[in-house]
Amino acid sequence: MVSVIDLGLVNYFSIIFPFLLIFSLVFAILQKVKIIGDSPVINAVVAFSAAMLAILSDTVVAMIVFIAPWFVVVFVFLILLLMAFQILGAKDADLALAVRDKSVQWVILGIAIVIILAGFGNVMGQDLLEQSQQTGETVDSSGELTDSGDFDENLMTTLFHPKVLGLIVLFGIAIFSVALLTN
Repeated sequence: MVSVIDLGLVNYFSIIFPFLLIFSLVFAILQKVKIIGDSPVINAVVAFSAAMLAILSDTVVAMIVFIAPWFVVVFVFLILLLMAFQILGAKDADLALAVRDKSVQWVILGIAIVIILAGFGNVMGQDLLEQSQQTGETVDSSGELTDSGDFDENLMTTLFHPKVLGLIVLFGIAIFSVALLTN
């Protein structure tokens, strides 16, 4: 049965969207940085080549397809947040000063890193875990078996391992120590 919101045909064109995204980002960066010159033709050829090379990898395409909507959601949220601040009386100069603040930049960078790591976890999943030399089974760093076949369960087993939790606490102490010492 045909419906208006049937998106089955869009799957055949799903390779075009990552190609256009990579092409436009590489072209914009090359135009801005001018690392290989001012010529837009040369920049377009290099961007086209980079986009073609990127779409040859199924992993890269799957990664872009996963993380692009998340970055769009974060961007829309930030725009709505800025609009809310302006409704509440913030001026453009106040917002520009807030964007230049290092803590805001670190939060945005942290969100981007979390999205990228989630993309790696979603795309590569079970392949990210180490393989045991003797049995070929998937194990975590302590030698415990994490080969249940369910990536979410394996991820939780690894994240809530005492060694990983200890490392997270140690990183938290280091981050707060550096933050307090630099003030």
